Amino acid sequence: MEKMEDIEIKKEGLIIRDQKLILKLRSLGGGVESEDGKENRITFLEAAFFSERRVIPIEFEKLMKLAKKKNKLAENQYRVLKYLREEGYIAKPSLDGSPYLRLYRKGFRPGEDRTYTLIYVVDEKWKAGTKELVNMVEFAGRLRKEIVIAELDKNREEPTFLKLGKINFE
Repeated sequence: MEKMEDIEIKKEGLIIRDQKLILKLRSLGGGVESEDGKENRITFLEAAFFSERRVIPIEFEKLMKLAKKKNKLAENQYRVLKYLREEGYIAKPSLDGSPYLRLYRKGFRPGEDRTYTLIYVVDEKWKAGTKELVNMVEFAGRLRKEIVIAELDKNREEPTFLKLGKINFE
């Protein structure tokens, strides 16, 4: 399945130079295309999703192994990304290395509309104090985005989504 001459594996993800594959990923809202359209940068998690769908010709297991090297919650993030994509949303890992998935409104592709929601993926063992939650809400607020926590339980197929917000009573 692996056809690597136009796909380069870097530390942070893949660089794709195959024009047919770049066009296919553009139509599916995958990766981030360079300004000149000659390259597409895609994270290992997102590439794994497209590998599973036989769009990217690299083994799914290899991409997940690379993703897990960088991120201990890669498996959970993949499950959330896959769930949202199958529901018709475009969800993408942040290319800047932050732990959030970026979620676009349904029906819009990256570049057509801005990210509306940041999703922080956690497992069932996650515990957070008020300070951490307030910091998350303030961070998302500075970016003018909503913040959602996606919790995955091994006993449930679907993630649980919790929207966080701040309210002032005046």
